[in-house]
Amino acid sequence: MRLQLKCALVVAMFVAGQTAMVSAEKIDITRPGDAIQLVSGFNQDDGNAGPPPGSEGVENAINDIGQKYLNFLDLSSGFSVTPSFPQTPVTGLTLYTANDAEPRDPASYQLFGSNDTIDGPWTAISSGNLALPSARNNGGNSVVIPPTGNAAAAHQTVEFENDTAYQHYRLIFPTLKDAVAANSMQIAEVELLAVPEPASAALALVALLGMVGYLRRR
Repeated sequence: MRLQLKCALVVAMFVAGQTAMVSAEKIDITRPGDAIQLVSGFNQDDGNAGPPPGSEGVENAINDIGQKYLNFLDLSSGFSVTPSFPQTPVTGLTLYTANDAEPRDPASYQLFGSNDTIDGPWTAISSGNLALPSARNNGGNSVVIPPTGNAAAAHQTVEFENDTAYQHYRLIFPTLKDAVAANSMQIAEVELLAVPEPASAALALVALLGMVGYLRRR
């Protein structure tokens, strides 16, 4: 009995340790080249209503570098994406500032999920205000933003509760820092944050449970 109690204690400590370790390791589930669609909104009659410039298309929102995504149809613009990384519930966002014109920065967000298609229908996950830093990130590929993030680059991270994994996500920015002064919305990079599947931890736990069963039989 004493040996079984010790084994049970080891398992409990292992599970607690794995939970603590995994909870601190959220990473971006998008990868460059994932299926992504432009979501355009509307402007405030500022005369700029065309598509994103050729070098500042929507694919730049998830290309892991500082080259930005810009949309002249700015209010409520954003993107829809189908991440290729194994799916777990998204519980955070990290947004990196673009290289110019701070008034263009998003000032709020709305995140939706769908398990149907990249066109929805959509279920609301989270929304709220943003406060992106005034510091700018360089454009082009001079700033690298891997799935594990870049703490040295100008960014904001928001976290929220969500226990549902979705195949597709839509992120829109209803407002800007200064929509009157801005002719567009811009963002250098967006990371959809989730905890990876702890496959190795699960295998180790199975092994420990097997050992407990073996000792009990003995």
